[in-house]
Amino acid sequence: MPGTPITVIVTVNPLPDVVASPNAETICSGGTTNIALSTSNGVAGATYSWTVVQSNVSGATAGFGTSINQTLTATTSSSGTATYTITPASNGCIGTPIVVVVTVTPTPDVVALPASQTICSGSNTNIALSTTNGVAGATYSWTVVQSGVSGATSDTGTTINQTLTATGSVAGTATYTITPTAGGCPVPRLR
Repeated sequence: MPGTPITVIVTVNPLPDVVASPNAETICSGGTTNIALSTSNGVAGATYSWTVVQSNVSGATAGFGTSINQTLTATTSSSGTATYTITPASNGCIGTPIVVVVTVTPTPDVVALPASQTICSGSNTNIALSTTNGVAGATYSWTVVQSGVSGATSDTGTTINQTLTATGSVAGTATYTITPTAGGCPVPRLR
């Protein structure tokens, strides 16, 4: 005679997925990541954790949550990366991880030589612009505020070479504000 049957119920939880928006990002050194994490398959209660590997970058850390907001800094004069591996989980089930790479572009500095200059009315400025931190491809743009001077204009280049004329009987000034840019990353200006 057979024994009493029993019923066994097996609950099968779906695997969560993870979607990152954006799924890759480029930021300037000192900028903050803005990566939102969500699920596309509707699994309720999904959580997200991540690990990270840094290359020529500082500031990236492992963590968990629904967004990755971290301030990253390039540690060399070349672009670096923070590679995040993000893993979804729900009800004890681990979904397939995804990888998001954040590229961190270094920011150039700017040096003006000479840092200040005194010239006679009708003479040319001769101010050379360069970078000392080795960031390749730096370009320079400047704006200028004139006081008692004419001939100064906003422009771009590696040398400020402009003919300035005093407009009165006392010395005037042309104050140049120079912004270096490389890889789309400007930095604070040099005055």
